[in-house]
Amino acid sequence: MENPGAPLPQYPQQPGQAQPYYPQQPQQPEQGFTPPAAQHAPSHVMVSPQAQNPAQFGIRAVDSLTANEFHVQINGQVATGIFAVTGLSSFKLKLDENSKPVGFDYPPLVITKMVQQDPNLPFNQWVREAIQQRGAVLPTREITIVAMDEGAETRRWVFRNAWISSVTFSDFDTAVEYLVEEKITIQHGGVEEQWPNR
Repeated sequence: MENPGAPLPQYPQQPGQAQPYYPQQPQQPEQGFTPPAAQHAPSHVMVSPQAQNPAQFGIRAVDSLTANEFHVQINGQVATGIFAVTGLSSFKLKLDENSKPVGFDYPPLVITKMVQQDPNLPFNQWVREAIQQRGAVLPTREITIVAMDEGAETRRWVFRNAWISSVTFSDFDTAVEYLVEEKITIQHGGVEEQWPNR
């Protein structure tokens, strides 16, 4: 009589036969492993091979800027909790139906940041003012994006008469442990690009 609790016999694998599926057990991350903080990175952005590996193309690192060395100022005060800045543009020409320049167009700036609890932080104050005014008055600020290189400023973009046109949040989801993101879309009246000591 066969023992129902005995393990099943193992048979040799036949050529062309599909391999059996064994579900993998979840593995614990190695000590010191840091998961990539990429949930705020724009998924549609294409990065050139030269930007990903400049040394391979004979480009010195000192010749360019790295995307993670920057800070944001609001009315001269450094803002904290900033994840990303998108829409940065020095200028964009506005064209008529004949593709002739008729002026400048100012694309909006989008700042992605963590949701901060202190209502007195600069961005929180600005958002609160914009909500209270309900579009009757547009509270403005001066926003500055500062590019850094090993702690030294290399360039800055100053957006004057900036005002908030929308505030959105990433999804709340019990299945993930990501930080909730706040995306602030900022309109402005133009940008001035500045180089230090120039």
